[in-house]
Amino acid sequence: MLHIGTARTTARVRVLGGAAARLALDRPLPLHVGDRVLLRMPGAAPRGEAGRPSWPAVTGATVLDVAPPPLRGRGAAAAAARELASWPAVPGAAELLRRHGLARRADLRAMGVTGFPPPVAGEWVADPAHWAALRGRLATLAAAHAAGHPLAPGMPVDAARAALGLADRRLVEALAAGQLASAGGVLHAAAPFLAPEAGRLTELGLSARELAAAGRAGLLLRVSDQIVLAPGADEQAAGILAGLAAPFTTAQARQALGTTRRVAIPLLEYLDRAGVTERLADDRRLLRPR
Repeated sequence: MLHIGTARTTARVRVLGGAAARLALDRPLPLHVGDRVLLRMPGAAPRGEAGRPSWPAVTGATVLDVAPPPLRGRGAAAAAARELASWPAVPGAAELLRRHGLARRADLRAMGVTGFPPPVAGEWVADPAHWAALRGRLATLAAAHAAGHPLAPGMPVDAARAALGLADRRLVEALAAGQLASAGGVLHAAAPFLAPEAGRLTELGLSARELAAAGRAGLLLRVSDQIVLAPGADEQAAGILAGLAAPFTTAQARQALGTTRRVAIPLLEYLDRAGVTERLADDRRLLRPR
């Protein structure tokens, strides 16, 4: 039986190791981190009685985590016991975040925890090491998606959220900040003007005929016979070029777009033909009024 104040309920006890145990309550109680409870074993045998386990009739305990993560895999219980043994008598937000990785501030407050760090997205707070690991995993996922789908506009935010096991898409967008661009519900590399090489297109079985058909269908932007970009790259490039002092050189455009001459020159020529830019006699360009 677990007793706190005037409330009580039966509880199943799983000893993790040392003084740590996990309790599964038969009915929920509004417990807080740091609460002191009493555990009473009805009919417990006196300590040392032959042939029966030696349980204390009554023992006190401190609540460390009111929503402990599941124990998965061999040795998980012992690992949890070692972790909990290193905690202070009353754990704070830092210990709980190291254990859970992410939590909502409202949930931590409901647990009786205060002093949590600034949010990373909305109400979410994170353990710094866990957050850094998630950023690395997101970058890896985005790179793998780009390699497998080089002509796709990017990785859907919801697909990234599901792959990372996150509950809120705002967390994905916050993780992407500074390393990936997010627009239209997709994530893509912060260098959208680095076109796949011709050899890579051949490996994917994309001949000039398939590329032309995909361009007509709006599945990609066919800048030239050998240069293809994601749909909307022309509009994105125009927005970036609008921030340059006019007139601008090819080198200035290439640097602003974060690409190579192999892509920059055909892309500028494409924008010339589309009436987005105007090429001057000295090889500089102006952005046409729209």
